[in-house]
Amino acid sequence: MNHHGLLAGELTLTLEIVLGLVLGEIVMKLRIAELIMKRFIPRSINPVTALALSVSFASSKTGAGIISSALEQNQITQKQAVWSTLMLSFPSYLKRWPGTFALALSMAGRAGAFFAFSQLIIAAGRFIIAFIFLPKEKDSQAVNFNQEITIKHSDSARNKHTSIFHRLIKTLPLAWLFFALAYSLVPVINKFFSQVINFPFIPLAGWTVAGTSIARVSAALALAGGAIASGELNNSQALFSLILGSGLGSATRILRMNAGYYFGLFESKLARKLLLMNFATLLPMIIINLIFAGIALLFNLI
Repeated sequence: MNHHGLLAGELTLTLEIVLGLVLGEIVMKLRIAELIMKRFIPRSINPVTALALSVSFASSKTGAGIISSALEQNQITQKQAVWSTLMLSFPSYLKRWPGTFALALSMAGRAGAFFAFSQLIIAAGRFIIAFIFLPKEKDSQAVNFNQEITIKHSDSARNKHTSIFHRLIKTLPLAWLFFALAYSLVPVINKFFSQVINFPFIPLAGWTVAGTSIARVSAALALAGGAIASGELNNSQALFSLILGSGLGSATRILRMNAGYYFGLFESKLARKLLLMNFATLLPMIIINLIFAGIALLFNLI
């Protein structure tokens, strides 16, 4: 294990959690969500979620910090916090996607371009699912924030609010633990999957691409491009291999990318629920993508 990489990752995670909580606390105290966002969002969406989504174009972890602080101050419900947090990855992915598309196209041609679109569809689909299940605010809450509700929330916040320092003492050890577990175990799990998957309907080069895609998509795109250029794979086979490997690696990817800061920002029970719901909302979109990729493979459509 690369101990320097683990230490650097733990330090980055800690800084991101602290920054997210501090910024979330400031936003909640200044009531920025109500003052800025209520004019620019649908009446059915609470301003905390809208502001967190806006911030997530730069950093989804900061957006999660805002949601964590709002939940701590009883300004949103736990159900709102879950579905709002699941929506946060899409804005930052949308910002990165043009670069992802250009990279995929340059490395694997048409197969890479279709793969990039498939990943955008997965991200957008999960966002839509979370939006549909996000509890909607009544107009009086979402737009007017009448005084009675505000006073109720403020009194509850004074009675139940926990300082950032005490929250960090409670959550950071779990965040460090789960980050270390993900850092050490995910490569082993990825290697296992890459060795055991083997079905006859695509060539060996396809399984090499799929196995590599489980762990590192950029490397898999390069392999796919080389296999297409050498004639070992056609575009449909390369696309199916990329989507299959990416789908199989989604569980470990969720753990690697989210477990640490979920447990750093939220109570452990809620963090576990977020990880489960993250995968549950992703799975239908992965299956749909695999079905369409399978059809393209069967009829050689790409």
